[in-house]
Amino acid sequence: MEGLTACALFQNSLMSALLAGDFEGKMTVGELLEKGSLGLGTFEGLDGEMAILGGKAYKMTSDGKAREAGKEEKSPFAAVAEFSPSIFLDLREGEDMEEKVLSSLPGRNYPCAVHVEGEFEKVVTRTVSKREKPWGPMKEAVDEQKVCEFEGAAGDIVGFWTPKAFEGPSVAGFHLHFISRDRSFGGHILSASPKGAKVEIAFCPRVTFALPESPTFAQADLCPEDLSSQIAYAEKTHR
Repeated sequence: MEGLTACALFQNSLMSALLAGDFEGKMTVGELLEKGSLGLGTFEGLDGEMAILGGKAYKMTSDGKAREAGKEEKSPFAAVAEFSPSIFLDLREGEDMEEKVLSSLPGRNYPCAVHVEGEFEKVVTRTVSKREKPWGPMKEAVDEQKVCEFEGAAGDIVGFWTPKAFEGPSVAGFHLHFISRDRSFGGHILSASPKGAKVEIAFCPRVTFALPESPTFAQADLCPEDLSSQIAYAEKTHR
């Protein structure tokens, strides 16, 4: 589209496979970082949330703490973009972050990568705890998730807005993770209230999915009747 840089988006596995309980690591952090500089995901056994920013990957654990992830750590699900933003916004105190981003998207049929950097009155995150085999479905992990509330936090939000047509393979709508400016805490965002922030949006019309070559993935139910409600429960509504 005119005036927009077309960026590539790479995704390791499918969201519906994660929901079905396929938590086996498919790619290393190092391999993911070769695919792009901004993104999110999780780690083998749901051992924390992942934020990728500036070519580095960070691991946020269930206690809300964060650290840089090792290149050999493995991920069952992640999405990463060759981030080259074309849209730039200012977020002021009291403005609705998601509404402002939505109003600036280049149409509602393209995935877009999102980076927000600034100050936040409050950020509410959740992080699931590491699972042991047999892993079971993701719903069980979400029922035991830990919720953290960070007041007066400064840092970065990374993630994606994805069209409804991608629901199942991905998370439709917003899927965002937070990492503090000092990279010491963060998690999967349930809500965020900006005090003042800068927004960058990258247009991602080129999408590649890498599907796992494993018996677990081959046998997973990727199209349950309640797929939409499972995603909403796991990613957006459950606290």
